[in-house]
Amino acid sequence: LAASAFISSGSPSRSPALRAQKKAEAQSAGTGPCAAMAFGAMALAARNAARQPMRRSAAVISAKTARASMKSWVGPSAAKGVAAEAFSTVSMQSAAVAAPPTKAVSYEVGEKLHGWTCVRSEYIKEFSCSGYLFQHDKTGAELMSMVQPADENKTFSVVFRTPPENSNGIAHVLEHSVLCGSRKYPLKEPFVELMKSSLQTFLNAMTFPDRTCYPVASCNLKDFYNLIDVYLDAVFHPRAVSDPKVLAQEGWHYEVESKDAPLSFKGVVFNEMKGVYSDPDSAHGRLANQSLFPDNQYGVDSGGDPKVIPSLTFDYFKDFHSKYYHPSNAKFWFYGDDPADGRLELLDKFLSEFSKIEVDSSIAIQPLFKEAKKVQGEFAVGEEEDISNKTMVSVNWIVSEGKEDLQTSLAMQFLNYLIMGTPASPLYKALVDSGLGSRVIGGGLDDSMLQSTFSVGLKDLKPEDAPKVEELVTQVLTELADKGFENDAIKAAINTIEFQNRELNTGSFPKGLALLFAANSNWNYGKDPFEPLSFDGPLLDLKSRLEKGESVFEDLIRKKLLQNSHKVIVETNPSKDLEKRIADEEKAVLEAHRKTLDGADIENLMKETALLKEIQEKPDSPEAMQTVPRLELSDIAKETPTIPTEVKGSAPKALVHALPTSGVVYMDIAFDVSRTPVELLPLLPLFTSALRQLGTAKGDFVNLTRRIGMSTGGISASTVCNNKRGDPSPRAYLILRGKAMSGQVPELVDLAQEIVLTVNLDNKERIVQLANQLKSGAQGALISSGHIVAARQLGAQTTEAGWLNAQWSGMKQYDYLSKLLAEIEGGGWDDVHKRLQTLQACIFNQAACSVVNLTADAENLGAAEAAMETFTSTLPADETSQPVLLKPALGRRAEGIIVPTQVNYVGKGGNVYQSGYEYHGSAQVISKLLGATYLWDKVRVSGGAYGGFCAFDPRSGDFKYLSYRDPNLGKTLEAYDGASTFLKELELGEDELTKAIIGCMGDVDAYMLPDAKGYQAMIRYLLEEDDEYRQKVRDEILSTSMEDFKKFASVLSDVADTGGISVVGSKEACEEAKDEFGLELTTPFAA
Repeated sequence: LAASAFISSGSPSRSPALRAQKKAEAQSAGTGPCAAMAFGAMALAARNAARQPMRRSAAVISAKTARASMKSWVGPSAAKGVAAEAFSTVSMQSAAVAAPPTKAVSYEVGEKLHGWTCVRSEYIKEFSCSGYLFQHDKTGAELMSMVQPADENKTFSVVFRTPPENSNGIAHVLEHSVLCGSRKYPLKEPFVELMKSSLQTFLNAMTFPDRTCYPVASCNLKDFYNLIDVYLDAVFHPRAVSDPKVLAQEGWHYEVESKDAPLSFKGVVFNEMKGVYSDPDSAHGRLANQSLFPDNQYGVDSGGDPKVIPSLTFDYFKDFHSKYYHPSNAKFWFYGDDPADGRLELLDKFLSEFSKIEVDSSIAIQPLFKEAKKVQGEFAVGEEEDISNKTMVSVNWIVSEGKEDLQTSLAMQFLNYLIMGTPASPLYKALVDSGLGSRVIGGGLDDSMLQSTFSVGLKDLKPEDAPKVEELVTQVLTELADKGFENDAIKAAINTIEFQNRELNTGSFPKGLALLFAANSNWNYGKDPFEPLSFDGPLLDLKSRLEKGESVFEDLIRKKLLQNSHKVIVETNPSKDLEKRIADEEKAVLEAHRKTLDGADIENLMKETALLKEIQEKPDSPEAMQTVPRLELSDIAKETPTIPTEVKGSAPKALVHALPTSGVVYMDIAFDVSRTPVELLPLLPLFTSALRQLGTAKGDFVNLTRRIGMSTGGISASTVCNNKRGDPSPRAYLILRGKAMSGQVPELVDLAQEIVLTVNLDNKERIVQLANQLKSGAQGALISSGHIVAARQLGAQTTEAGWLNAQWSGMKQYDYLSKLLAEIEGGGWDDVHKRLQTLQACIFNQAACSVVNLTADAENLGAAEAAMETFTSTLPADETSQPVLLKPALGRRAEGIIVPTQVNYVGKGGNVYQSGYEYHGSAQVISKLLGATYLWDKVRVSGGAYGGFCAFDPRSGDFKYLSYRDPNLGKTLEAYDGASTFLKELELGEDELTKAIIGCMGDVDAYMLPDAKGYQAMIRYLLEEDDEYRQKVRDEILSTSMEDFKKFASVLSDVADTGGISVVGSKEACEEAKDEFGLELTTPFAA
């Protein structure tokens, strides 16, 4: 069931070095191999998909994307399905590529239609679709039209090359601003209206280091056309270029509310980037990027430096749009089953009023250094932190003088996987095994820009150990160049990359957009856009070279890394006073400006501040609202979609889903953790992370990783915990997941059995390494994803499931891992070892094995079922243990969690079921509307936060308000408390109510790939949410009335009066709010 509107934002990682670093973070956090394992820009697509935010139950997951800044993000609920787990993968072998579809239309090169000329025609057999490259006759705009009748999830995008000159954030601010009203849609925020009323499967805008992308997707053709129409009018005719108030709101402005009050900077992007600049990892990656690219556009921050953003003027803003947002600088993309001719006609109507102009949006090549460089920087930490081992060091190279040729690009991708792609890869493993730091940073290769980079390093070092990182990296690379790679390692890499390219499992991220990002990595630089999509030939060529004994990878190591003088060693060190220095510097700038203002100037500034707030809070006129296109309720199916599910067996039950999976078998095994002693539950994240990374009775974890890569589609483990309707006890499981081609299912099952029964829990050194990695990740999340931490902390106040989820992440997990590591260091390893063994015994047994879940083509299910029966029969029996009662201390609390940051993450919430509310499907409609209207206006637009949203969990009854990168604290809490009054006074006409219902249904009926459907069906089965119940909820959603709004408003009054508070924020903000809101302050990083 859908939780309500989750309106948040992506954290920008516009630098290649930092984007690569994010890959290493995902890997070291135990989420699987870093995703730079697919050929060419397919890697970019995979990385993008892997990082799309998702929500399971009511848990709010970070809206981070490592690729680009995003205007905002409407996160899918549980009903949107679960994004694919990060797996290592294997060769497709028996997966037959579908035959070319019967083409409804085809174009010949040179053919003219609707103002376009076809200049290229390709059949992409790897993805069973036809592709056409068109050029617009009048403007020179380009269009890639990908015809894929088999994919109903239609995608569109327009991409402009937008190289920044400096770090004033112009590209980023403009990306936000163009979606704030346009010529045809004269609203303040048509983007928000689309969020409220569309069936979109993707709706956003993204700023990359050198381009800006406006993608949309929908399975409904009418809705798809509506989205395109609004976006095209927005980018070509935005209100922002004629109204300075938009720049003031989205970018920056001075704000003062009284004659004696100090000046302050406000603005959505300004505050977003203050949050980015508070992140130590971002600071390191940014310095690496600036040092690698001192002479071209990549050396500045396209997202904007908070120190420089206030230099952005309205004239500069207008000129940038006029220069770059023109069809002559545009690349359009279509993919899916929509009518191909209609694409040409639709675009020509928009472009026909323009004429071709010359646009210089070229990206300069960074000249390569003659000798290596070393640079140092700093990042902020808390005043009470122990900084004896907080240094970060990375070794960074530019590894190309431009876009590489196809063979080199492919070989570099393989090399990257070989040395950095898994925890068992030699360079990655050597850095971890060194014990110098807690976590690998850098992430390896990033080839998504004009010049590729390679970055690798460690964090949490002692300062005196900093030089050892470069020495170790050089030593390992030299050994690999001299001795080469083992055949099994190369075979696993080839199988892994080949499978991932073909499967292209993008989770909830539309496949069409993954292909766009792949194509655009060439297209943006004047290279062949079809080349990254057609990988069969180059793969065969590379295999042939390797079979002939060519030292492909060894030669690349020497040329691209060891003998490459364009190298920068970056060292950043912690600073306890940096945060204060930054704040003092900003204060001095503001005070200096104030001294230039006389009384009249202050009066005018006060009036401008008041006027901007008045405009922000004034509703759009009914006439303006009517301009936004929408669907009708008649376009929404009345019957709830079902997932084919056959329930078999007894103990455990087998759920079988016959779905088209192209020969892949997806396996999920749910182990009930209710028999696990309470004191062991916080150990589960480390246990699940360790399962694949400790080795087994048959070999060490390097051997295990290679065997998984060669013969299965991957194996992973994770925990999930939810409430079940009407039951206070949590439903908590360890879920073992795997996938393989149908002919390789026996190997998959054997490996899964080997792991759960013989995992080597004796490996103390490796356990300590993994615990340090997880601790480092939890610490980073406290700074960069405080809204997640706040949400977990609020959940821990209301339900047992919420309490358990809090133990598994955020501050609680950080605290637990810190104590666990101290215990081991103090001689307590034997006790920790026994606890891990007890966990294994409590979970991996027949009594705890609740469900086996299989998703595959119908013809492959029988053999898979038989293999899984073998697995479950080998599990040991456990007839003695009984479910354990948690009985945690619940209850309302108000807490302030102090971290080194320039922004805040403000949360407040309560449980509406405990206030007497009985669940009704309308609550989902109301919550989404509340987030997309009142909270958007109060917290984001007026308050200046990068995100303001609410989340309602129908399973638990938890209702939470959350903000993201928020300059305020008290004002935001006051806004939350006003939500009830807003709903009580709200009057919606039939049209607006219909839009709200439709927007909610877009979440409920979200697009899912087959593996996500199977997984979602399993979760529903475990929580006893049958189709009859889901139909009841659907009927309630579709029949939502204003009376339902009034009922829900009354329970939100209880949240305002008695709800708990959790704030992750700066020391200054928390201490200032301590007395007013009764905050109990905590400093988790204190020594």
